[in-house]
Amino acid sequence: MTSGDDNAVDITLRAYEEAAQRYADQTPGPGPAYCAFLDRFADTVGRGRVLEIGSGTGKDATYLEGRGLNVSRTDAALAFVEMMRAAGHEARVLDIRTADLGGPWDAVLAQAVLLHLDRAQFADALQRIREAVVDGGVFGFTLKEGDGDAWSEAKLDLPRHFTYWRESALRPVLAQTRWDVISLDHVAGRLEPWLFVLARAA
Repeated sequence: MTSGDDNAVDITLRAYEEAAQRYADQTPGPGPAYCAFLDRFADTVGRGRVLEIGSGTGKDATYLEGRGLNVSRTDAALAFVEMMRAAGHEARVLDIRTADLGGPWDAVLAQAVLLHLDRAQFADALQRIREAVVDGGVFGFTLKEGDGDAWSEAKLDLPRHFTYWRESALRPVLAQTRWDVISLDHVAGRLEPWLFVLARAA
């Protein structure tokens, strides 16, 4: 996100509010590479309480619950929270920029959500997540791999803002916010490459 953008995260959030059902219709369940990542996350956590930031439709939470984890579903978009509640799940509104994260949690998962934050917001989020987990807690998240930032109307036909990351820039931020990297994988996506990250609270 550049300094000239006016509330880029809020604009992105409005896109999800307006097109939550379209997002759900166009988003399949976890693919093989991401399922493997979720399995590794579950294996690393073992058992315990997981805070999911940006649950969206709740598919990842359902998958992890099948692995024996207790997942607290949240999303900054009320439309997604209502969608999960309608499906019979407990869910609450949580904006990673401002919300009390509660805890202490055994683990936190943030799939394709922190990529909407600018770099300063991202570092702040990592610090706040670290403070919300137990020592040794696990953090799993995904980012788009690349340089700079950009707007896109792909998938929703509404503007969403993305910040791209390289491993060389990401590792120092993780170290500064007291996360030890367990694994950092470069994964091919349908349109763009991704970074799949597992870290442990130092």
